Amino acid sequence: MERHLPSIPEKICDRSMQAGDLALVNVPYGGRDVGQSMRPLGLSYLGAFVSRRGIKTQGFDFSDAGLSPSEIVARYLSGYPIVGLSFYNVNAKFAYQLATEIKLSNPQCIVIAGGPHVSAVHSSLLVEQQSIDIIVRSEGEETLAEVLNAVKNRVSLTGIRGITYRSRGQIVIEPDRERLQDLDDLPAPTFEFISPYEARPLFYFDRTIGVRKRAVALITSRSCPYSCSFCAIILIGRQWRKLSAAKVVSDLKDLEEFRGELYEHVYFLDANFFVSATRAVEIAEALHSYRPSLTFSFSTRVNQLIKGRRLISQLRHLGLRAVELGIESGNDNALRRFAKDTTVSQNKEALEILNENRIQLFLDFIMFDAEGTIEELNQNIEFIHQNKLDSYIPWDHLFSYMTPYVGTEIRRHYEQLKGYSFETDELPDPADLFENLDVKAVFKEFWRLRQYVPGLERALIRVEQRVRNASEWGLEAARDKLNAVTLRRLPFVVLKNLIAQSRSGGIVSFEQAVPKFVDDFENGHTLMDFLHWQEAHG
Repeated sequence: MERHLPSIPEKICDRSMQAGDLALVNVPYGGRDVGQSMRPLGLSYLGAFVSRRGIKTQGFDFSDAGLSPSEIVARYLSGYPIVGLSFYNVNAKFAYQLATEIKLSNPQCIVIAGGPHVSAVHSSLLVEQQSIDIIVRSEGEETLAEVLNAVKNRVSLTGIRGITYRSRGQIVIEPDRERLQDLDDLPAPTFEFISPYEARPLFYFDRTIGVRKRAVALITSRSCPYSCSFCAIILIGRQWRKLSAAKVVSDLKDLEEFRGELYEHVYFLDANFFVSATRAVEIAEALHSYRPSLTFSFSTRVNQLIKGRRLISQLRHLGLRAVELGIESGNDNALRRFAKDTTVSQNKEALEILNENRIQLFLDFIMFDAEGTIEELNQNIEFIHQNKLDSYIPWDHLFSYMTPYVGTEIRRHYEQLKGYSFETDELPDPADLFENLDVKAVFKEFWRLRQYVPGLERALIRVEQRVRNASEWGLEAARDKLNAVTLRRLPFVVLKNLIAQSRSGGIVSFEQAVPKFVDDFENGHTLMDFLHWQEAHG
């Protein structure tokens, strides 16, 4: 289909390209600490693929750079005739500013955008963002390679499946491209990035032996056969496709050779690694044969963990140490709203499986959602308590809320609920979505705690270190132990207290919900005073 527009730049393929000059850019997220632990994995696979096709490609990772769009272009991107931008809903506006700066610096530069966000809004995005020339929809490997080949050879983009682009005053939407089927044909993600900061090494702390292990991340499958209402991954389709076990080990070997180091733990970052339990065992056995000391972790759903229960012990023996589990909620009404196709009973069973096999939990949870009630919120906090997760850290699961990303079913549902459409790149303020005023009040008061989280984390580390280093068990050590327990549970306790205030019909007050702390002189302190005291006294 084609849409006629009043004013569009000249035909893309009339512009020249020097063979091999492609910059693949991971756009800044903003608001995060500098020095994330790993480079963008999806872009690494893409960069390795087009590089293998003979296109000289340079990666740039500005995830946490703290630079303005003009600074990024001036320092890194001004000389490239083609720039590919990878971004999401959360950083779309920065990406548009970056595209504008690229065009100001070099009007002839071809700007290509990709990712789940642009795939969902491709046609309207090209209307609104004149600095973006081509959109690569869904999976990008074959599509981007064809686009680059066409530009290099100065031939038409017509007929390249999976793109949306401008041509002679029109926006052209080519048909969708079929999904890649033979993932074993893809290269390992041996692709480097230039960045203003040095990425910290990735580690995993193996609690079974008390050792911190050098880690690496890999993806061994694509998509997920389920349809959770909040998930944007299914924009690439629900057909789950996988690498063979031999290919997984081959990719690991290639990465070790490429980076010149041996890894001790593998984070499998598949959307849903455990779709096939027998395949998981095949991969575990292949890793164990390659290096018996290797451990690994993966993400999955509770129902699939239950389905593969008989194999968990074997996987534990072969190196499984942690599972990221999509629990999401402690009440069945919310699970139905989220289209999880699971129950609270199954959530409990899945947690029991992990506990029985001494496998660490990485918890995925949605504490707040637009249609939740105060009783459902109380069920969430009771679920956390009953399953002994009240001391679980990090505390992200307690602050988490349903985010209606572009292209998801939950976003369409919220728009119907509100009676209006959200702006294309808008992620609505969660407080504006709550239907229940009691939940809204609890949410607002609880989020006042968020500003204290960095200080809480530092204080917890110091106090627990003192407990571990205590030479004898006296009054001071006992006080430290009490404060350590209080600190670990503090966000949980604050939220629980706020919910109790609301349920009793009282005033929902952050100040009243925060417990008191005791210093070395047995003086009681407010949270802020205690954190200041901790910073001063170490």
